[in-house]
Amino acid sequence: MQPAPADAQANPPVMTVIRRGLARRCPNCGEGATLTGYLTCVPACGSCGEDFSHISADDGPAWATLIVVGHGLAPFLVILGRDETIPVWSAIAALAAMMLAGVWWCLPRFKGLFIALIWRTGATGEDVFDHPARPHSGHADHRTDDVRRPRDS
Repeated sequence: MQPAPADAQANPPVMTVIRRGLARRCPNCGEGATLTGYLTCVPACGSCGEDFSHISADDGPAWATLIVVGHGLAPFLVILGRDETIPVWSAIAALAAMMLAGVWWCLPRFKGLFIALIWRTGATGEDVFDHPARPHSGHADHRTDDVRRPRDS
């Protein structure tokens, strides 16, 4: 088997990146881990050396976990809440256990997914957005003394 060309490995297909992210593997090579422990992001891949230090998943994984686990538990909430034969304490205990298991399983996988997607798209948040209403010192045509004032009629 011949090794893949360097540019094919540098830009893997999106579905491959998604699978690698959910598996908490390096989105570039698929070999190294993206997380150590439960949620700590590694600064670089142990296999290919890809730099992850500039990637921050922020609240994305928690949001996705809330959406998935919350929607998964909604039917159980309705069933256990309406069944009067089940004691309230056991319904609460069962729902809490299902919720904790869902969060424990989903959260690191979604963090790996968000890291992989941020890596693939390059959306690291480091680029400065140049908004016309906000002065930017890098523009040669921007004049600080040019203030628009309403015309007197």
